[in-house]
Amino acid sequence: MTPFTKRNLLIPFSTLLLVGLLYGLTRFVPALKSSVQHLEFIVLALMIMLSIVVMLFWVSVGVLGGLVSLLCALIFLYKPLTNLNPYYYSILILAFFLSSYIGHQIAKKTVVSSQKHKVTMEKVNEDINLVNNHLKNRKAEISAMSEKLKSLLKIKDTADKLSLTLSTDEVIGVVGESVREIFKDNDRVSIYLFDQDDSDPNLRYSFKPDSRKPIALKKGGIFERWVIKNMKSLLVKDAHNDFRFSIEDEEIGDDFVSLISKPLISESNLLGILRVDNTAEGKFTQHELRMLDIIGELVSVALDNAKLYRQTEELAIKDSLTGLVVHRYFMERLEEEVKRAHLSGSSFALLMLDIDSFKDFNDQHGHIAGDIVLKKIAKILIKKASAGDIVCRYGGEEFVFVSLNSTRKEAMQLAEEIRTEIEASPVTVRREKRFVTVSIGVAMFPQDARLRDDIIWEADKFMYKAKGKGKNTICSK
Repeated sequence: MTPFTKRNLLIPFSTLLLVGLLYGLTRFVPALKSSVQHLEFIVLALMIMLSIVVMLFWVSVGVLGGLVSLLCALIFLYKPLTNLNPYYYSILILAFFLSSYIGHQIAKKTVVSSQKHKVTMEKVNEDINLVNNHLKNRKAEISAMSEKLKSLLKIKDTADKLSLTLSTDEVIGVVGESVREIFKDNDRVSIYLFDQDDSDPNLRYSFKPDSRKPIALKKGGIFERWVIKNMKSLLVKDAHNDFRFSIEDEEIGDDFVSLISKPLISESNLLGILRVDNTAEGKFTQHELRMLDIIGELVSVALDNAKLYRQTEELAIKDSLTGLVVHRYFMERLEEEVKRAHLSGSSFALLMLDIDSFKDFNDQHGHIAGDIVLKKIAKILIKKASAGDIVCRYGGEEFVFVSLNSTRKEAMQLAEEIRTEIEASPVTVRREKRFVTVSIGVAMFPQDARLRDDIIWEADKFMYKAKGKGKNTICSK
């Protein structure tokens, strides 16, 4: 309760007190006149109290209330005052006017104080509003920072997962899942990658909520082409009213309005495009684009690492000259196929090939010409291989071909096709065509051997038997 609220309580209190005192002067004092000596002292006391009440009216009501109360008091006091000694009369008049003056001065100060209080309260309220607005803004900033922190923690988690991922498919899966967690709501996530010798991106990953349509253009549209051309990130708030783009017919029916897109770049090479779109206008801001940029940089590094790892793996298991698997990897794969055939009861054929008189060919035409022959034969073997077959450069001029799920008749037919094509495929050395032939040994699992080393030995034995028959021939049991 403020002092001014208390001041308002003085009005009814002063009114009651004024009425009570006037009533006492006009009713009780005459009644006591015959029974009380020195009645004038009681009258004086009541009049002094009445002057104090008048002062209260000046304080509580102001000038108008003070004058009215003073006038009423003088009217009611006229008769009692005339019966008093003139000396008392002078004192009472002085007391009334002194109390009125004091009340008036207090009233003036009260008005000034009231105005100052009002100004102060307005400033206080203004400060309170400023503090509340500041607090509201700080809460909003804290909430936004909290969301940003959560997003950054998710990005860190994505980075940790990508650091342990060395497969392109796994990288795409990790990134797709992470982007879905960061960009929720009604967002649709797409990842486009460039395949080897393909100038257009191919959709490799897509996630959409149940309410969204599938992506219409599997090789991207006008927005992907813009990203490819400019090699920089793209933010579109309204695809239908963006002066930079003219939506094509295929994209008009697609249910997106806003999108953000990030090119996946590694050493100036464009690996793919990461895109997020939404059906709402202005859904994405520069903050979301920055988040996508960070994720895109992580993805680019992860894809590059996966590519390098894949190349390293290929170098470890493939012969650098012919592109065929090396001896060590072949032995591991053959052991697996032997176990699989034992469990499934299936069969396979192992063909051992050796180039006839290859040492003489190298001595006569040089090792460069010999390398050309090796690569030519490797291409023929790769062309003849079916899914799952193993083609290996066994060592020097020897090759091994494992044909899965083959009968002996099918294996012999395959060997004859290989022998015939090699015989009919010359290599050009110093502008002259040179022909080579091969001798082939064919062994069957499990008919000829039931262990890995044994079936290799059997095929090798038949291959040397073919050489003993005059070369350029095939031998089997």
